[in-house]
Amino acid sequence: MPRAFTAEDFEVGARALVDRWSIDPAAMHESMTVRWVEETDPLRRNAAAGGYVAAEGHLVVDEGVATEEYEDGIDNIDSGLRVTDEYEDEDDDAVAARTAPPRRVHRRSYHLVYSRSYGCPVLLIRGVKCDGARVMNHAEMEASLVSASTRGAEDGDDVDRRRDALVLGESGLSVFAPWEHPHASQGGGWLGVHPCETRDAMALLLGGDEQNPRWDAGRYMSAWISFVAAAVADLPVPAHRFTN
Repeated sequence: MPRAFTAEDFEVGARALVDRWSIDPAAMHESMTVRWVEETDPLRRNAAAGGYVAAEGHLVVDEGVATEEYEDGIDNIDSGLRVTDEYEDEDDDAVAARTAPPRRVHRRSYHLVYSRSYGCPVLLIRGVKCDGARVMNHAEMEASLVSASTRGAEDGDDVDRRRDALVLGESGLSVFAPWEHPHASQGGGWLGVHPCETRDAMALLLGGDEQNPRWDAGRYMSAWISFVAAAVADLPVPAHRFTN
């Protein structure tokens, strides 16, 4: 029977992942920080783990989606398109650049937490508008994740295949689900990559490593981050993640 992945394993493996992640220039965007956050509340430590990984400040641009500011100002679009003496000599490219709707930009946080119920790590994601006005709601966050997954698709069939990969088995339910942060001081608005298939997937990925007396929690976390990155296409994970 595969070895259980405990909260203690999570802490050891997560700390090792932070060490690799924080020094990998390919995975560390200029605006990002990655750190282990120690949980000081004994009740939360018992309910979840001794801490969690916080990767924060990832700047994300959602292509092809107008901002709310643009949508709010749509009634005034005539003023943006009207040809005046000032712009009458502009070429088509210049006019298009000046009148194109801006793209939506937000900063993402990725928290790696431990679930005692599922006996495995869970990736939580939250987005905040770059103006700091508000946390993105679940529907907005999921739309951004699906958009990233389907970016670069060759055709409509490819888009459908990529969307199908974000569905849990035959349930028809999204792999993304609203999730309560186990370290409650972090507030709400978190979307989780549902862990219901994680244990089976990890058993396949590790290929029996869990039964090895020299089993390595760091190897487990490397395999796991590779697994969840399949659902979160723009997750900036370390380049030397687990491969098999």
